[in-house]
Amino acid sequence: MPVNVALIGLGHMGRIHLGKLCSFEDVRVCGVVDVDDALAGEYAEKYTVPSFSRYSDILPDAACAVIATPTQSHYAIAKACLERGVHVFLEKPITVLPEEARELVDMATARGLVLQVGHLERLNPALRQALPLVRRPRFIEARRISPFTGRSTDVDVVLDLMIHDIDLVLSLVGEEVADVRAQGVPFFTSLTDFASARIDFVGGCVANITASRISTFRERSLSIYEEDRYLSVDLMQGKLTSIIRKEGEGSDTTEYTAAQMDPVRDELLEFVRAVGGNSAPSVSGTDGLRALELASRVQDCIAGGQGTGHR
Repeated sequence: MPVNVALIGLGHMGRIHLGKLCSFEDVRVCGVVDVDDALAGEYAEKYTVPSFSRYSDILPDAACAVIATPTQSHYAIAKACLERGVHVFLEKPITVLPEEARELVDMATARGLVLQVGHLERLNPALRQALPLVRRPRFIEARRISPFTGRSTDVDVVLDLMIHDIDLVLSLVGEEVADVRAQGVPFFTSLTDFASARIDFVGGCVANITASRISTFRERSLSIYEEDRYLSVDLMQGKLTSIIRKEGEGSDTTEYTAAQMDPVRDELLEFVRAVGGNSAPSVSGTDGLRALELASRVQDCIAGGQGTGHR
């Protein structure tokens, strides 16, 4: 039996999700909904699926929902889905406020429902190739830089871009955060459009994370430094370069480039399988909450203008 999936939100990412979902043999898109009825009707006709004016009307027939609406609406829509017993895939960031995310995580846990968050870089094949090589990072540098697109302007660059790398760093280090320092400036919007954060972990690892949406070029890179190895991950190209020091002299250099990359497809497949009880998603609601909590500390540093977020 196909899994009935509702798609809520037909913005840039929602349209990508819809195309992927309609390509799965074991999935039936039971409806799409958007605040723009004409847009919902257009894509419903294109993919031969039902369209609805309100997301509450789509839930009775849905086993699960993919929510790709503006961040400000994540909490209310996800809560309504979970209350109806509907599994939820929620685009990143999980919510605007950590207390909202915590409530959603608790609801999903109490009801035995899947709550997955769309931190799709976790499924990047180059990162997955690097993970078995990571032992104890001492320093991590992450850079996520883009031209201004006009999308996601309801949130600042911390929740728009930086949160991807916050999630990656937390998954790689696996320690508690000791201190946060950050700076940021607005440019195209009234919100922060460039941000730089230094994260200190209790075990001594330091992560520098830079995010910008005011550049003329695109970069998605992650550099991991350990005592005897260096890993460079080009997340855009799906390329990993590893340099591992030998016990004697010299080093071994290895390069890997992914044959193909489709992390959106992969994360949706994970969601469908998790709903079927066959596996757990790579990025849980708890992971999304942890990333949001740290992102909020970064935002507090920038808002306070003190450059430090020690707590």
